Amino acid sequence: MMGSCPWRSSRPFFRMGHSTRKNLRSSSTPSTRTTPNYFADHMGDYEDVLASLETLNLSILKAMDYTKRVYESGSNVDQFVTRFLLKETANQTQSLLSSVESAVDAIDEQTNPARHYHGQAGHALVEPWYDSPVPSYAPPARVVPRDRGKGSQTGPSDPKEDGLEGQISRLAALIGRLEDKTLWFDLHQRLSDSESTACTYLLLVRDEMTVSHKHLGEFCSSLKQYLKSVAGERDCFHVTAVKLPDGVTFIVYEFWETEEDWKRHLQSATCKGFQHVKVDTLSQPEAISSVAVPGTT
Repeated sequence: MMGSCPWRSSRPFFRMGHSTRKNLRSSSTPSTRTTPNYFADHMGDYEDVLASLETLNLSILKAMDYTKRVYESGSNVDQFVTRFLLKETANQTQSLLSSVESAVDAIDEQTNPARHYHGQAGHALVEPWYDSPVPSYAPPARVVPRDRGKGSQTGPSDPKEDGLEGQISRLAALIGRLEDKTLWFDLHQRLSDSESTACTYLLLVRDEMTVSHKHLGEFCSSLKQYLKSVAGERDCFHVTAVKLPDGVTFIVYEFWETEEDWKRHLQSATCKGFQHVKVDTLSQPEAISSVAVPGTT
């Protein structure tokens, strides 16, 4: 039995987490409507950021209402999926905040170097955030790896290495999936249809890969062939791939009937062929993780 969320405390938290347009007009916080022209002319991309924050705040409040309804009357599968998405939202929001804080810290150190030298001895200067390449999106911290392939790595990366653009895009897509539940509805039907399948769960496998720029064409061609082949396998319920905004990071999601089916797939010619291509084209080890999606009771 899954526990319920503390709605009385969570809703005020989300409501206070971001100032509304009305609050902005009545405070000294910059607003696109009240900021003097001499300041607004220099806002640049931050004008879109402030507008997006208001939209994001409303979307999260809407998602909290949806989560409450699911935990009051939803099925086990609905509750599991919602809890998974809620934790993913929290993880992405924290990573996004860490990225912004890292930029603020880096600017503070360059603006006021004296603050840095008064810190603990032996600490090195933080590398300027604007000189660092835009890295890939960090995998969810709560997904438990089941099988580590050779050369694979698991677990979340340093939040300071998350790119702002990638984090915002990932979070926006995640919020959107709360309203577009076509895949999850199909999943629920698959799990609840006892006549068509005897399994009580599906295995969701997540594979994150960062590709070398010079091998991007070769990798994409091989990935398309891999997805086409896996989609035709009887034991694979669903397979899809996502390309992140940095242009070189790809995440493949696969739903398998059982963990044994997935392990058999790892020994197939299709999987081994794609693995050989990944060895030649990836710029760093892939990150594989999996989680079992429970059925209804």
